[in-house]
Amino acid sequence: TRVAVSRNINVSGKLVFQEPVRVEGHLRGEVSSSDLVVISEGGVVDGRVKTPRLLILGTLQGDIIGSKSVVLGPRSRVKGRVEVESLTVCEGARLEGDVIVGRVPKPE
Repeated sequence: TRVAVSRNINVSGKLVFQEPVRVEGHLRGEVSSSDLVVISEGGVVDGRVKTPRLLILGTLQGDIIGSKSVVLGPRSRVKGRVEVESLTVCEGARLEGDVIVGRVPKPE
């Protein structure tokens, strides 16, 4: 995956990709990809994630919109609204918020 936000970097705004991307630093805003988004250990997203596939190993405070598959790794921390077709929560992950699992509408 391509690194969208490197470690020790803080970014605010909206990032849009057509390829797999990885967030290793701190993003405040929105990230979207037509492929895969990975929030690495140590990575933090404060905002919204729009992607068909999402792997969270770090922290997300915000919303996951219209994803087909979301995996929360063992040290992940998620707080917010999650709308997903398939959700996998590994032992040790923390999930707090509204969760809708099943058929979800396509993101805008």
